[in-house]
Amino acid sequence: MEEVMKQLEDAAELERIAPKMIQAAAPNVVRNLKKNIHAAANRGYTTGELEKAVHSTKAKQNDYGYFAAVGVVGTDKKGIRNGEKLAYLEYGTSRQEPHPVMAKTVNESEATCLAKMQEVFNQEVGL
Repeated sequence: MEEVMKQLEDAAELERIAPKMIQAAAPNVVRNLKKNIHAAANRGYTTGELEKAVHSTKAKQNDYGYFAAVGVVGTDKKGIRNGEKLAYLEYGTSRQEPHPVMAKTVNESEATCLAKMQEVFNQEVGL
């Protein structure tokens, strides 16, 4: 019974711990997205600006729980939005075939992110 009570107390700590868990896992997603963009877009004419535009938000909470968004921000030196360039890369255009990087990034990042979040949780609750 004591163990169950401790787990319930730990669950109450989730409000404090969850943002730390998300913040610890986000750099892995950023790193994988940069790597996948580089691999998909590096065909001799890219400048690397899209890779450099990959960023993560701080952990936030909404009705569904805690999250951090990973994506691209800003515009390149020609004024083209990086989000637009990522969409062209992901879904293709009439002249360019698609090179999906988002799903690949999610799949590659899932296990590492879960492990990192579990590690932070264990540290915070003293396991």
